[in-house]
Amino acid sequence: PAQSRIPLEASPRKTLIMPKSSSIVLIATAALAAVDASVLPHASAFRAPRPVFARARPSTSPFLVMQAKKEKAAAVAPPPEVTFFEGPPSWTEAIVPGISIITVLGIVPFAAALSRQAWTRYKITNRRISIQSGWGGNDLVEVVYRDIASVKFIYRFGGLSGDMVMDLTDGAKLEIRSMPEFEKNYDYIMSQVSPACREASDYKPLSKDSPAIVEPVAAESE
Repeated sequence: PAQSRIPLEASPRKTLIMPKSSSIVLIATAALAAVDASVLPHASAFRAPRPVFARARPSTSPFLVMQAKKEKAAAVAPPPEVTFFEGPPSWTEAIVPGISIITVLGIVPFAAALSRQAWTRYKITNRRISIQSGWGGNDLVEVVYRDIASVKFIYRFGGLSGDMVMDLTDGAKLEIRSMPEFEKNYDYIMSQVSPACREASDYKPLSKDSPAIVEPVAAESE
């Protein structure tokens, strides 16, 4: 029997409508594809840099850190301060005022000499020279050896004592009157000052047991 044919209705064509934004993207993509590849920079130029990892520092024990600090401080620390002489002015400065006390005018100089014996103190160390004076010994003057530019002196009472005048690098002057054991103390002071100071002072040892010449200690007067 003849088969009946059922006519197939033609399906209507569907029209794809794209939004304008998608059309712009397609056009731009096609335009970039048409550009010659040689015009573009090499692709390696656009690679991200490799991450750099910092090396972990080795852990240090607090004990080792403290020990290293102590060793460093001991290497740069100056030697301890040592006192070479400490005492009042020589008693010989009270001889003349004591003789003149028989007159009224001699009372004041004798009282001044006694006050110096009571309140004035000289101290010579390997770092500085200290002079304590004034009423009740309340005035203190200190000078380090590197600040001394030159030293001049005169003897008193046949060499039993002496006076020194020190010219400092800042233009000031420091006077030490009636220094006892003068030759020994003078030689020690000159052994601590700079070579330029010894040359400016025309230094020559006064005592037979003069100390060896040493370099001055680089320390602040604190």
